[in-house]
Amino acid sequence: MKHFFIRRTLPALYAALLLPFLFVACTDKTDVDDSVKTYKLTVRLVYPAGYAPEKDVKVTLRRTGSENADEGRTDATGTVTFTTIAGIHEAAASEIRVMGANIAVLNGVESNIAVTETRSETDTVGIVLVASKSSALLIKEFYVGGCLDDNGKAFTKDPYLILYNNSDSTLSVSNLSFGSCFPANAHATNNFIDGDALIYASDNWLPAAFGVWSIKGALRLEPGEQKVVVMYSANDHTTTVSNSVNLANRDYYVAYDPESGFSNILYHPAPSELIPSSQYLSGIRFPGVTANAWTFSLNSPAFFIFAPEGSLPDFASNPDNRTLHGTGASQVALKVPRGWTLDGVEVFQQGNTDKSNKRLTPDIDAGYTVFTNNKGYTLYRNVNKEATEAIPGNAAKLVGNYSDGTDDIEGGSTDPSGIDAEASIRNGARIIYMDTNNSTADFHQRQKASLKN
Repeated sequence: MKHFFIRRTLPALYAALLLPFLFVACTDKTDVDDSVKTYKLTVRLVYPAGYAPEKDVKVTLRRTGSENADEGRTDATGTVTFTTIAGIHEAAASEIRVMGANIAVLNGVESNIAVTETRSETDTVGIVLVASKSSALLIKEFYVGGCLDDNGKAFTKDPYLILYNNSDSTLSVSNLSFGSCFPANAHATNNFIDGDALIYASDNWLPAAFGVWSIKGALRLEPGEQKVVVMYSANDHTTTVSNSVNLANRDYYVAYDPESGFSNILYHPAPSELIPSSQYLSGIRFPGVTANAWTFSLNSPAFFIFAPEGSLPDFASNPDNRTLHGTGASQVALKVPRGWTLDGVEVFQQGNTDKSNKRLTPDIDAGYTVFTNNKGYTLYRNVNKEATEAIPGNAAKLVGNYSDGTDDIEGGSTDPSGIDAEASIRNGARIIYMDTNNSTADFHQRQKASLKN
């Protein structure tokens, strides 16, 4: 039993939530107009042992290079048929099931589906769903891309994330740890891909790049409580960069451990004196790594949090638990068991989505969220509208007409719930956030960091 784990028990309406994607297209080979033909493509969800198909699961079909997706609903056999045009498509599906006090998330993705003139309309594409248990601890916000300083230049030394207890039970996590996958950028060469598949997809691990960080001891969170974790400099950046954030706060945690070898003061300067040393994270730099700063992508990271079983330093010191990304001697990755993982977020850079490859497996994150860096934007988790409104006395405290999304710009997005989570929290509301293990449905790009409110 994991020494951190509290299963989530959310309102009953949460059980009704069905999530993101799967899709398939279908159509007769008839002309929609004089120039475009459509084709029939059928997708069937393949469920793991112990799970029967459910009717009315939302599915989507996305053609490579397109930001738009078609949607449909499965029938009682878990099958959906759509109409689409020729091209290479990707299918994904997510479903949440509440079983007693436990929540199971079913996710699956199928890429490189070729729809052509020669494809048989009777062929069915199977999307293999992987079941995972949902953690109560979520990444609520991921501020990673920096902003522009007062001279119009990029400032990127202020990344942070906010952890949130999404359950109605007290949560205690021992030695909570943080990692970022190889390759750093989603659109970079991925040496962990063999053919069309991640080599570790069937081996139950994720590649944490260069090093990992851990909170000392146990992190305790009450229902609806959050904690800020600063990944670089925990100081008040607004004194020199007005668009940045103030990260000098006695309640914040910070990745600061010069003895680990991550001692570059440009990335890891001494934190604000307001932050006690007990809230400095412990770092592990892997043998062979020469970099003196722990860095990750500021435009398209694949970031995850995990709770190690046993001693993480001992695990990391075992050569059998390490591998290389490519042939570079310093490109060392730790094979973090996926069973340790609590949450993750896959990010693709706006303008490079068609060149990007996923690094997190479907059981951790079946989708991705699109991001534009250097603008002061942040990735913020969507509100679970039904579950939030179902909390007794909550509805009157919720603030609607959410306007901090970025859906008015290319590649932007917003919270489909329409609820302003931060304003609602200030108004005394309790927020339940979306948790489908699919960043496409769970996150949107927000205009500004919530810490700026």
